[in-house]
Amino acid sequence: MSPLINELPKYPVRRLERVPPRIALASALLVAIGVVTMIAALLTNADRAWQAYTFNWLFFATVAQAAVLLGAVVTIARGLWSRPVRRLGLAFVAFLPIAYLVLFPPLLLWAPGHLFPWWQHRPTGNTGFYLSTWFLVTRNVVFLGALLLVSLWFAYWALRPDLGLAEDVPPRLRGLYDRMTRGWRGQEAEEMLAHKRLSVLSPVMVLLYVFAFSFVAFDFVMSLQQPHWVSTLFGPYFFMGGFLGGIAATFVVTLVCRRCLDLDEYIEGATLHDMGKLLFAFCIFWAYLFWAQYMVQWYGNMPHEQVFLVIRLGAPYRPLTQFVLFALFIVPFFALLGVKPKTTPTIAAFMASVVLIGLWTERYILVYPTLYPHASGIPLGYQEVGIGLGFLGIVIACLGWFQKTFPMLQIWQPATEIELMGKAVEVE
Repeated sequence: MSPLINELPKYPVRRLERVPPRIALASALLVAIGVVTMIAALLTNADRAWQAYTFNWLFFATVAQAAVLLGAVVTIARGLWSRPVRRLGLAFVAFLPIAYLVLFPPLLLWAPGHLFPWWQHRPTGNTGFYLSTWFLVTRNVVFLGALLLVSLWFAYWALRPDLGLAEDVPPRLRGLYDRMTRGWRGQEAEEMLAHKRLSVLSPVMVLLYVFAFSFVAFDFVMSLQQPHWVSTLFGPYFFMGGFLGGIAATFVVTLVCRRCLDLDEYIEGATLHDMGKLLFAFCIFWAYLFWAQYMVQWYGNMPHEQVFLVIRLGAPYRPLTQFVLFALFIVPFFALLGVKPKTTPTIAAFMASVVLIGLWTERYILVYPTLYPHASGIPLGYQEVGIGLGFLGIVIACLGWFQKTFPMLQIWQPATEIELMGKAVEVE
C-alpha cells in the first residue's frame, strides 16, 4: 500500500441518527398529497391522471437512476475529486426498487389505454410489430430489471468495505450489516475485491442505462407522435437529459447535507467547484443535443418531422419551451461561468434547483403537447403538480432511509486511486 494512504483525509462513519422530524413530516405529507391527487384525478379524468403519472415517472426515475450512474461514471474515469459526494449520489439507489417494481408496472398494466393514441388502432408493418404489447412489455421489463439488479449490486460493493470499518453499529442495523459483510476477508482484501467488482459493474450499468432509457424514450414519448415523427437521436437526448438531472440532484443533496450536517470539513470548496463544472458542462451538452435535433428537423424541410417542434413552439406551449431553454442552458451557462458561483453554496443550490425544475418542465413538454395539440390553454394543473409532489415525497423518504442506514461519506478508497494521487503529488 502506498505511504500516501497516511496522508489521505480520514472520513468519519457518519450516519443520520434519525431523519429530522420536519423532513419526515414533509415527506409523509407530500406522499399523502400525491396519493389523494392520483385518486381524485382517476375519479374525474383517468386519461389526465395517467398522463400526469407517466411524465412524473419519466422525470423522477431517470434522475434517480442517473444519480446512481454518476458513481459508475466517476469510477470508470477514476474521478479522485468525487470521493466526498459519491455516497450522496448513491443514496438514490434506495428509490430504484420502488421506481421499477412498484411505480413502473402501472404504466404497463393500466396506463397504455389512457396514454397511447395508437393503442386502440395499432400501426401495421414494422412499426406495428415494434409496438406490439408483448414486445413493448418485454423490452422494458428486461432492460429496466437488469438495470435495477446491476445498480443494487453496484451499491452493495460500493458499501461493503465501509461496513467492515463501522464501529458502534446501532442494534437496529447489526443484522443488516452482518448479512452484507458475510464472508469478510479482511479490510485490504475487501477493498481490492470491491474495486474489481465496481470496475466491471460500472461500464455494464452505463450500457444498460443507455439501452433501457432509450427504449423508455422511444416507447413512452416518441411513440405518442407515431407515425409522424421518428428520431434516432431522441434516445441519447432523453437519457443524457436524465444524466444532467442526476448531477443536479446529487449537487442539491450534497449542498443540503453539507450545511445541515456540518460536513464542510469533508466536502470542501474544491469539490463544490468540480460539481459545478460538471453541471455547467452537461448543461452545454444538453443544449448541443437539443440543437442537433432542432437543426435537422427544422432545416431539413421535412413537414412530417417538423410537427413535433411546431406544436411545442406554438401556442399555448411556447412559454414553457422557452422556460426550458432558459432553465437548462441560458441561465446556467452565464450564472456558472465563474468560480465563485460554483463554490458559493446558496448560488450553486439555486442553480441546481433551477436545472431540476427545468428538466421536470422539459419532461412535461415532451409528453403533453402531443396529447393536447389543440389546447386553448396549457393543461398544467393540480394533477401534474400533486402527483409530482407525491413522487418527490417518496424520493425524500428513500434518501432519509439510506442516510440513516449507511455511512454518508465513502470511507474506503481504492488502491489505484491512491496510486494516482501519489503520481499527481510527484508531478507537482
